[in-house]
Amino acid sequence: MNLPRYRTLDGDEVELPLAMDRWVLVPRTLARFDPELAWTLDYEDAPEPEDADPRLDFSGGALLVPVERWNEHAALEPNLAPCRLAASVATARAILPSPVSTVAPNSRDEDERPTVGGSVARVVARAATTALAALALGYVVAVGAWLWSLRHQISGPDVSTGLLLIGAAMLLAWLAGVAGAVPGVRSLASPRSHDGNGRGASVCHRLTDHPLAILRLGLALQFAGFLALVAIR
Repeated sequence: MNLPRYRTLDGDEVELPLAMDRWVLVPRTLARFDPELAWTLDYEDAPEPEDADPRLDFSGGALLVPVERWNEHAALEPNLAPCRLAASVATARAILPSPVSTVAPNSRDEDERPTVGGSVARVVARAATTALAALALGYVVAVGAWLWSLRHQISGPDVSTGLLLIGAAMLLAWLAGVAGAVPGVRSLASPRSHDGNGRGASVCHRLTDHPLAILRLGLALQFAGFLALVAIR
């Protein structure tokens, strides 16, 4: 059995606990912080689980998320990994008859789908990440123009402009961390297709989803270019 996993801001993969092999227990505090987990706030509360990973903060309670819904989102979000049950467990669940309920169905249990609020949160998070990626690309272009202006001489105002560019990059990096736009080397979900169109779409997806990687590239270019110009002179 592969337990559901979540990639933290530090890049560590943390296993989330399961309840009765049917529900994923998501920390409410984490769901409020990470836009990728905002959709889980629509589900029922659960008590704090025992023997959970100490890196998970369940002090604000837990959320009961169906395994099927978790796996659907894990196929789309790069920082989530699906839960894969063992064949024997899955077979047993398929054979056991479901109990007949005499209680009128609840619309929330009947759908078990994210509401409009969760969808809006994901759209806002995606728009924020894309905007940060555009600003990061603008920073890289500005670094290129700044280095080009230093080809004749390096003056005090030029150095001040370079420091301002570094400060702008640090600010963008902080905003990217707050927005949860942390770069992932690979998706925790199933692998993507490798055809020509899929490869191009994957590159564009990574560029817009990982502004921190763009900022790192710009900072490396700025420092390496400046040191090269100083060495030449």
